[in-house]
Amino acid sequence: MANIALLYDKPSDAGAFSGGSWVAGLPLDNLKERDVQRLARTTDALTASTRFRVDLGTARPFPISSFALLNHNGTTAATWRIVVTNDDDDSDPGARTADTGDLPLWVPTVVLGSLPWGAFPWNGIDPDGYPAGVLAFHLLPGAVLGRYVWVYITDTANPAGYFQAGRFLAGEAWSPEVNASYGASIQYVDPSETRRTRGGRRLVSARPRHRLFRMDFEALTQNEAMGTAFEVQRRLGKAGDFLLCLDPAADGSIRFRQTIYAALSDLEPASITSHRTWAWGLTAEELV
Repeated sequence: MANIALLYDKPSDAGAFSGGSWVAGLPLDNLKERDVQRLARTTDALTASTRFRVDLGTARPFPISSFALLNHNGTTAATWRIVVTNDDDDSDPGARTADTGDLPLWVPTVVLGSLPWGAFPWNGIDPDGYPAGVLAFHLLPGAVLGRYVWVYITDTANPAGYFQAGRFLAGEAWSPEVNASYGASIQYVDPSETRRTRGGRRLVSARPRHRLFRMDFEALTQNEAMGTAFEVQRRLGKAGDFLLCLDPAADGSIRFRQTIYAALSDLEPASITSHRTWAWGLTAEELV
């Protein structure tokens, strides 16, 4: 199991988005909004339209290792390619510091063995099998530097006639030197209200479910405690958003069940537990 990847420092949110062709009422800048239901939509499904660039500016160099595209309508045949470069129009391959090549926008979502033979989709993808909506996530082997992030999406056969998405994140994902302790948990929270009538019937006011991740880090260094745990709380509070992947190396069908776009449900202290060792707890409440 790989150490968790926590994307909380997102320079893309302060970047300038441009490129492609986007509907005026559903502009590209909506990809910077925390609300994944606030969509950006292209004018058509042509490859020249379904692309965009994020200019991170020159205030300081930003390490980039992690990318996420949430609540998209891409088909199971769609691909995306991510390029990090110092060339404003990405015409110079030599200026690229990362180029993922074409990647599937979807990965298998059905856990092997969870469906009987004949019912298992040949591509392993159940479009309804993504918790809290569709999420494309990619993690580079290591962080790179570059002023511009280009995202190229190819989905020309999309029956909707356009491509849309609700959120884009890019930044350096943090992974601790020592992973979260055993006992980390994932659960669904159901806020539905139940009651019994006088005759004994059980009535339910159904509400959408969301996931809750809970984990403890019991072997943080002082730099991790002060440089990450402290900063996550200072920067985000309960209002900020982040992306958490419990096991980036897991098979896709497992990885995406263990990946959550979330906010902190509470702020927990970072505490010294022994010489040069710190502990911190994190509870992630899903945003939908």
